[in-house]
Amino acid sequence: MAGFDELKKDLPVAMTMAAFIGISWYICVELNIRLFLTFRRRWGLYFWSCLLCSWGVMIQPLCMILADFGILRNLWVAFVLIYLSWWIMVVPQSLVLYSRLHLVMNDPRRLRWVLYMIIFTTIFISIPTMVLGTIAQGSQSPTIVPVNLIWDRIQVSIFFLQETLISLLYIFMTRSHLLSTSIFDHNDDKSVREVMRHLIYTNLLVVFLDISLLGMSYSPFFYVQAAYKPCVYGVKLRVEFAILNRLIASVQRSSHLSFSKGHSYSQRSGWKKSWRSAKPDDDVRLETFSRRGRRSDDHIIQGGTEHFLTSAISLEDDANGRYGIVQTTEISVVPSTIEKAAQPPGIGKS
Repeated sequence: MAGFDELKKDLPVAMTMAAFIGISWYICVELNIRLFLTFRRRWGLYFWSCLLCSWGVMIQPLCMILADFGILRNLWVAFVLIYLSWWIMVVPQSLVLYSRLHLVMNDPRRLRWVLYMIIFTTIFISIPTMVLGTIAQGSQSPTIVPVNLIWDRIQVSIFFLQETLISLLYIFMTRSHLLSTSIFDHNDDKSVREVMRHLIYTNLLVVFLDISLLGMSYSPFFYVQAAYKPCVYGVKLRVEFAILNRLIASVQRSSHLSFSKGHSYSQRSGWKKSWRSAKPDDDVRLETFSRRGRRSDDHIIQGGTEHFLTSAISLEDDANGRYGIVQTTEISVVPSTIEKAAQPPGIGKS
């Protein structure tokens, strides 16, 4: 009830909290609609991380309102719910950042180290935060509350560094990947620059939001900071979703080759029709690497020219619902320059 009395006396603070909570709830509803409309396979790390984080963004401020206005009269129950919803909001956010790294990074060792970092902060940072915060807020002990305030600022700083590090790694790997894509098509340089500009600006926005949240944690505005945090995490999650969609759209433009006919020949499956309906410039979907770097060569005969497809940027949805990107190069050899070129069975015979 003390929280209710303080908020009742300070109307600007209560209205500011209402504004931040309203933004958080709107983002949660909108993002859930987008998730279920976008993903055909509703499983995998990225989908469930986004879903859990969005629900944390919604439930955490709701629990705070119920506690601050005296609806949840049992303080221990109220603070257990608040910190559980905080965990659902914060930890999956790092998993969202980690899961999108699979799009642009094929190095299992680096991915493993990022995962180890997330596991470490989950066990040794988030769990102590929940336990210490629940005990301090529930008991209101004069010895534990100051310790909890110091620890809260430390954990905010650690999660800020972790998310910033993953975002910077993502920018670096995406830049390398898009630059390698533009080598195959020089006309795509403008698109690469646009994606990189969008990626940098949105990540700078995320870092700025994290810095503002870090500053709020060191300020005396406890109630505003408590409502601002879910809002920041909601905006960050929505921005992450926009970044992923932009990258996928860019990669898909570079992941297909256009042929003038709707047929191709593959050593694995023989003559086959294009996977899309026939158009003036039909697209033929290429064989790809797996995410672990296994090579997938394809051999296509078309228009009297042999095409050895050794590597493309291609987007695949694997069994776990995660996307993988691989790179493909096309090498064309005119038959007149080939000495006894080996042809697939049934090709070249009259």
